Amino acid sequence: MRTDDLKWERLPDLPDAEGFAGSYAGVHGEMLLVAGGANFPEKPLWEGGKKEWTDAIFALRPGAEQWEKVGTLPGPLGYGASISLPMGVMLIGGCNADGVTAKCYLLTCRDGKATCEPLASLPMPLTGHSAVLVGEDVYVLGGSFAPGEQDALNRLFVYSAATDSWCEQAPLPGRGRFLHEMSAIDGRFYVFGGIGLKPGEDGRMQRDMLTEAWQYSNDEGWQHLADLPRFCAAAPTPAPVLGGEIYLLGGDDGTIRLPASATHPGFHRASLCYNLETDEWREAGEVAAARAVLPCAEWCGRAVIVNGEQSPGKRSNQVWSICLD
Repeated sequence: MRTDDLKWERLPDLPDAEGFAGSYAGVHGEMLLVAGGANFPEKPLWEGGKKEWTDAIFALRPGAEQWEKVGTLPGPLGYGASISLPMGVMLIGGCNADGVTAKCYLLTCRDGKATCEPLASLPMPLTGHSAVLVGEDVYVLGGSFAPGEQDALNRLFVYSAATDSWCEQAPLPGRGRFLHEMSAIDGRFYVFGGIGLKPGEDGRMQRDMLTEAWQYSNDEGWQHLADLPRFCAAAPTPAPVLGGEIYLLGGDDGTIRLPASATHPGFHRASLCYNLETDEWREAGEVAAARAVLPCAEWCGRAVIVNGEQSPGKRSNQVWSICLD
């Protein structure tokens, strides 16, 4: 497979002028569902704009030319994790203006109306974490339990849909992290990159850009894989598996550390591809939409990425699908 084998197609824009970062996304039945997230609706971040979280839930039918607003969450929420399950979309933790939550929900949509039913809460509040589905269980790794960049965890929690319960398994041997990417295939899951934290000279926490890659299975536990060739965080996650390889599509590579502004050039357009058989990385070409802090969901045989940040403080309302050409 070559770097130009990915085919990008634009789907209808989400019906919000700004778009959102940190939304939840997944599939119930034939419907693609998007919920929550945050943006700066009144004025930009660099002009002192206030971040606002949304409770809106939108749905897109196959072949439809526009999204439908189908309901609301129990409250504004974003920056959690979401996983498509056979019975609906699991929304896992996140945060809002009041802080970080451990609450989880099952989002479903029938006859054009969305419903959110509570599930067992996480063992602790989490935001900035990632999740994958392995078999019938949902694995949740990392994240932070307090607002702001104060901590980064390496703990691993597992949700059983059969019993609506959580347990904890062996933590990641590497650094705690948030805004990392995860993916799953053939009974294993993978953890890539992300952001760690370390005390700076002034005593305040500073970002530590991570390039570690890890694999986990219940039989073999944790295994360290080949490190990423460069830092990557906040790319669409769960990272799509296309043609038996895992793709990290854009995200933040740490090269543009400028403050938020109207002239910020935006996040980088490069992508990486991990080969599961050879444990090797390669550059995978330019992405059609350079985005960070956004979900990815498999829908109609394609990977779909929803909104996200174009640059710090600036969102997009675009929705894209990706497949092998």
